[in-house]
Amino acid sequence: MMSQATVRTAALDGWDGILAGRASTALALPGVAQPCAAMPTAPSTSMPLAEFVRFSEDVVRETRDVAVPWLAGVHYDLGSLGPIGTAVNSAGKVGTALRRLVDFFALLQDCTDIRLEREDDMAAVSYRILDPDIWPRHHDAMFSLGIIGQIIKRGTRGTWDKIEFAFEADAHEMRGDIGKVLRAPCTFGADSNQIRFPAQMLDLALPPSGGPEADMKRLSGEIVTLRRRTPLVERLAQVVFRDLNSHTIEQDRIAREIGMSSRTMRRKLAEEGSSFQQVLDECRMRQAVFEFRTRPDLSIAQIALRLGYAEHSNFTRAFHRWSGISPHAFRARLAQTSH
Repeated sequence: MMSQATVRTAALDGWDGILAGRASTALALPGVAQPCAAMPTAPSTSMPLAEFVRFSEDVVRETRDVAVPWLAGVHYDLGSLGPIGTAVNSAGKVGTALRRLVDFFALLQDCTDIRLEREDDMAAVSYRILDPDIWPRHHDAMFSLGIIGQIIKRGTRGTWDKIEFAFEADAHEMRGDIGKVLRAPCTFGADSNQIRFPAQMLDLALPPSGGPEADMKRLSGEIVTLRRRTPLVERLAQVVFRDLNSHTIEQDRIAREIGMSSRTMRRKLAEEGSSFQQVLDECRMRQAVFEFRTRPDLSIAQIALRLGYAEHSNFTRAFHRWSGISPHAFRARLAQTSH
């Protein structure tokens, strides 16, 4: 249903310097990248997102230093991101820089929900990989939030006050004292990874970068091009994965968000050999497996509710059709293989 998610190989820039002297064994950066036809902006190479995530997990396991991905993000050279880095660096305010990074992030990494939101006197940037097959995925989030933190610190001139973090992972899975590394309160077991900060920081001026101005029209055009190149089934699946635990999955609403009528969406899905219900069912089942792996404390009924089923018996029947066994049996088998 979904092609392999990718990330620009530029995400690896600077890690070797952070790793110098830290790794107990040699940690090679992931291998040769392939051309990335779906992402037009230079640099034009990509690697599987799952491979980058595994690399970040391996780094922390081998170095026993949970700070490495955070430091790689905080010290990351945004110029490595080409025109997108130029857009961020040439922004005059923290909020503008964060908005540009969020708006153009799809040109850097697939299958990711990244948002900048403001509520009352707090603002937040949240980051979550939508592919439920990519897990564990704890420390790539530390890297991405490190880049966000870098932008905020540029605006505050290094001041770090009233900042809060949330992570998808449980505290013990992060392999270290995250709060001590970040010098900020942290919560765990959240639905997404997030950095929250006073909304007034959005208006802080950024020091001039001295670099070129961004070609915003070009970047906006590349976002449009990317969306056109992405099969409708994949675009729909990403919206469903994004909303499963937080919104009612409504066909009309999702069609409007994608930019078409429900009738047109149904027709185009049929042309791709699929349907709205088929995509929804597949997403629900894959998300169910993710929930079994990451939320062992939830009952089958609670997971069914999170997936949008009014009755857990409907979920049980659907899962049995999909996997050939019941959710209870699948969860028990998963528990055996993880020990």
